[in-house]
Amino acid sequence: MYVLKTIQKVVPVAIVGILLTSYCASAQTNFSKHYQYTTNSNQADIEIRVGDIDNLGFGWSEGFDPFCGKNTKKHKYPWDIDPKDPPGTDKIILGSGYKGKGRSDGYAARTKRPDNAPTPITIEYDKVNIPIKNVIIQLFADDFQAPVWGSSFQFSVDGKRLPYVEKVLNSLKQTGPIGKLVNLGILPEDIALFADGKVEILIDDPLTGAGDGFAIDFVNVLINPKGNYECTGTVYGVVLDEQRNPVQNVSVNTNALAETLSDAEGKFNFQDIPVGLISVNGNKSGYESANVVVELNKDDKKRVELILKQKKESGEFMKEQLDKKGSVDLYGIYFDTNKDAPKPESKATLEALTNLLNENPELSLTIVGHTDADGTESANQDLSNRRAKSIIKLLIAKGIDAARLKAEGKGEKAPVASNKTETGKALNRRVEIKKN
Repeated sequence: MYVLKTIQKVVPVAIVGILLTSYCASAQTNFSKHYQYTTNSNQADIEIRVGDIDNLGFGWSEGFDPFCGKNTKKHKYPWDIDPKDPPGTDKIILGSGYKGKGRSDGYAARTKRPDNAPTPITIEYDKVNIPIKNVIIQLFADDFQAPVWGSSFQFSVDGKRLPYVEKVLNSLKQTGPIGKLVNLGILPEDIALFADGKVEILIDDPLTGAGDGFAIDFVNVLINPKGNYECTGTVYGVVLDEQRNPVQNVSVNTNALAETLSDAEGKFNFQDIPVGLISVNGNKSGYESANVVVELNKDDKKRVELILKQKKESGEFMKEQLDKKGSVDLYGIYFDTNKDAPKPESKATLEALTNLLNENPELSLTIVGHTDADGTESANQDLSNRRAKSIIKLLIAKGIDAARLKAEGKGEKAPVASNKTETGKALNRRVEIKKN
């Protein structure tokens, strides 16, 4: 895939980011079309758009290019629905967990079921007969406000949740309402989803009950994007812990195109990256992920501080994350290489998990094992299965009813980070607990 060549220590990766890209809209020759399929465009080997490019029917201000412009102007709501718009586009959507109670935004207050129910966006195209190296999904997103309303959006492709995409959607603050192009990079382990010529994208918040409405104007899928960027800037900064000590070897990513590791002084530097709203993410095993969003204009140089907090895998933390997201990744359960018995250092996290189940007798869980991509796929699948089962065996020995527990192994198939670096691999080696 395209990688920013001037970045030091950068490896190819498809991480999630947000940007107002300098993609020109030349391939999108007819904004009024509800579907457009193009091969060998300026932007990608294959480009498929579902939904007309019309800002939810409000149109664009003079000179505004939705592929490289700023935020849209605030608009009124609700709006008249065009029955010709593809399902899931140009309509207000409320998460399925919303029951009409509690705090809610204007979208929730002025729409009703079933009109605002989550609706999959189906994208159909010719079966791909060339190697797929990279995929970017472009959403023109409107009024996502998870940090404001406490929502927690889930993003799935063909029923498979992509947690690294969810991090981006749940960082958006689009109060207004306003719209913006959001680019979602797809990790290599998930690009096979796009090979058969049909994908179904669903965005939903089934758990929190938050009244946070949103809308999607169009979806544009770029298969093997070519990275034709014009306006660029620089983002640099430092990763610190809570005592403001530098943290080395943190996986820092931005713009869905590149990843670098923080150096011994915690510093990182991205040059010649596309301008716009940039999501800078820092991740390292044992810490909570950190995210800072900056507005980057042409030739800007913006400094960012990422503050990493130690992750405390208490029962309270697990319960909070399960209620909000339905799942939580645990990094305090350790295994020797190719072994399935947890090491003694896992005691604190396993005790917290046991206490969680004892204190919440109505709770039943699926224990999911994950590995990095080292070794063969079949060996990793077997190892992840055995590790999940070994944890359940320990919980049963602690008195937890076996009927409340299920084991599942995902092997290397559900990464949360790139497998190109040791830091990314460490993030992918984890135990996940999910509500049944």
